Amino acid sequence: MSGPRKMRAGRSAALLAALLLVVTSVPTVTAHHAGRPIGSFSSCRRPNISPPRCSSVGNDARHFVAFDATLTIGLAESLRDTMIEDYEPTKLEMILQDAVTPETDVIAFSQDYGNNGAAGWVNCPADSPQGVNRRGHRWCQGQELHFNLNPSMTIFFADDGSRDHVACHELGHTLGLRHWGNPPDSAGPPAATCMNSDTPDGPPNLHQVDHEHMNAYRYSMHSPSRNQRPMDVPTDSERLLLTAWSDTVAEALELDQYASLPELTRGSDAVVRGRVVEVSAGRVFGDPEHSALHYAAVTIAVEEVAAGALPAEHAVTFTLEVPLYGGAETLEGVRASLPREESLFFLRNKGGDEADFYRLVVMRGVVVNRNGAAEVTPGDAVLDGAAGSSFDALVAQVRAAGD
Repeated sequence: MSGPRKMRAGRSAALLAALLLVVTSVPTVTAHHAGRPIGSFSSCRRPNISPPRCSSVGNDARHFVAFDATLTIGLAESLRDTMIEDYEPTKLEMILQDAVTPETDVIAFSQDYGNNGAAGWVNCPADSPQGVNRRGHRWCQGQELHFNLNPSMTIFFADDGSRDHVACHELGHTLGLRHWGNPPDSAGPPAATCMNSDTPDGPPNLHQVDHEHMNAYRYSMHSPSRNQRPMDVPTDSERLLLTAWSDTVAEALELDQYASLPELTRGSDAVVRGRVVEVSAGRVFGDPEHSALHYAAVTIAVEEVAAGALPAEHAVTFTLEVPLYGGAETLEGVRASLPREESLFFLRNKGGDEADFYRLVVMRGVVVNRNGAAEVTPGDAVLDGAAGSSFDALVAQVRAAGD
């Protein structure tokens, strides 16, 4: 990014708290250390999610940012500063544009969007150029970055430090950075990073670990010959390679977080070795004519309870619910894409009146036996470490942890 490097003395810790409801992302980087791996997260077409939000990765290492006319002077200054001070020390090239062009990766807005519970969020509009890179992550150009100037959010934009934190945080989501640094709400040790969430005094800078993640990540898109398509549009003609499992998280708040395989095992009501035998339409919440939330009912045949326990009525089969954020019409895509190979499921019973249904404990809590090797959907720090190892050996570890 051209121009003088401007350092502002007022850059200090800010308040962002849980109201920054932008979603964070998944899959992998090559390094194995603290922090959250880079990746896209959540379908951008989930019904009943307002404001609409999802996290994508950049399509390459050149990140073009344009400021809409609505962006306040203070937020514009904070975004310029974070582009230079926080993101340019990495391999990324940050480019501030005078106007939106076909190369634009991010358009920044600030308006009063009402008291919607969110101070800031990022979204990939349906008509934006988008696709899937070689890591299975959604890249998106023309992402919209919104700051909410509603009076209920005044504290988040009240001073330079607050604006710096918000700007650094939300820009990170346009590149696939995820929340981390404040367990148990997110993975990793406490750390000074603007990617903290749910913290009353959010730092205004990235952590060195964030820099390492970005430097290790290959920001790229498939060439046209590799069949580019939006990540959220399933097709019946091609295998989605476990992407259906990646949408089994119920909200943007992540699910549970665990530091080790034994801890994940003990945190599950049951860890089941089994396989998908049927996928059918499941429960529906809300008015079916007006963006209701539909579920797929995934029937799992039990081969072994490796840890924990199942009630007698679920000893042979049980129902795993998968939310269809893209609507009922995505059921066929999920049915076609879910692997039917032997798999290991880390499960939580929904309990109470919903005791007949299960969910995954962590959002990627499925390991597939792919010709004897453990195949995972990248994005969970514990299970990422099992990728490529012996599936039987992993099951043995789970048995030992559950004893």
